[in-house]
This record gives sequence, C-alpha cells and structure tokens, in this order.
Amino acid sequence: MQLPEQAVRALEVVRRDGRDVRFEIKKACEQERWRLKVCYAAPGGGAEVQVGLLWSEDLAGLEALRRTLEEECG
Repeated sequence: MQLPEQAVRALEVVRRDGRDVRFEIKKACEQERWRLKVCYAAPGGGAEVQVGLLWSEDLAGLEALRRTLEEECG
C-alpha cells in the first residue's frame, strides 16, 4: 500500500517542520473504512495538527504502512 502523491508531499512538510510526530488509524463511523492520519505539534509551540493521509478498507495494509512510516520518522 502506498500514499497518494499529495499525502507524500504533506508528509515531507511534517517531517521537516513538525515535532512529536505520530501516526493513528481511526475507523470511519458506521463504515468499514479506516483513515491513516499523521498528528504533530506545529512549529513554534502551536496546537496539535492532524492531517489525513489515506482512506482504505484494508486495515492490515494501513497498519503495515503506519509501521513503515513510524520507522522512517523515528
């Protein structure tokens, strides 16, 4: 499973400017779809920012992608 190009570009900005980066997977209400998002502290001590990266019905695929992204950011 891969991120869309727009999500890849957003993640580049997060890696460059964000602090306390973490990834979460949340289920969409009453659907069998899941969303992978990145959460981080904004530069300058701002509020937490959350950016949706990918929707999918493949939970196992999203979990594998999240582990890969965490390793790359860790």
